[in-house]
Amino acid sequence: MEHCKEIYDLNKIEGFNAGELYVLSDNESVGIFYCRGIGAPVAVINLEELIAFGVQNFIVVGTAGALNPNLSIADIVLCDSALRDEGTSKHYVSDGQISLPTEKWHKDLKLCFSKHIPSITEGRTWTTDAPYRETKSKVTSLQQQGVLCVEMEASALFVVAGFHKVNIASAFVISDSLADLKWTPGFFSNKVTDSLICLIKHSINFLHNKKD
Repeated sequence: MEHCKEIYDLNKIEGFNAGELYVLSDNESVGIFYCRGIGAPVAVINLEELIAFGVQNFIVVGTAGALNPNLSIADIVLCDSALRDEGTSKHYVSDGQISLPTEKWHKDLKLCFSKHIPSITEGRTWTTDAPYRETKSKVTSLQQQGVLCVEMEASALFVVAGFHKVNIASAFVISDSLADLKWTPGFFSNKVTDSLICLIKHSINFLHNKKD
């Protein structure tokens, strides 16, 4: 968030307990929300409150761990689907193993990113509540299914956004890897920070220019 404050002229909107909302001073219809904490419950709390506040369009930017050996630290993944392995979304929609972003919103964002980001991979994520249960057998199984990465929020956010009929899409920066069945962290890499800034920049430009 500190990098965003350095890049953009932002005005803070008070009243959010589990995160911080800022709007751009030159376009108050575009905002940046910083979520405190990790995992589906806190992410959904924030999403619910933002929807109640009147927000209709969301681009979720975060980090993920690579499962696919072709992904490297700081690579960017545009999420086209999420394997539901968290508990929060079940309170909204009980059926289905897969959740999806808003189709047109995702396609429009993909087109925007493809014009401005040199290399981006599109595919499925695994959303889990239990990072210490990312076992070798589980990772191997997911690799065989073609799942690209793992994180802790996307599937729940997609379900809740669909429940409330708002637009959502999501992209991740690879911050660590389990692809070779051992954990390789890269959270504090300058490349990861640069990729996150890149995603935020182009997401904000997309929102600035979006007409529908």
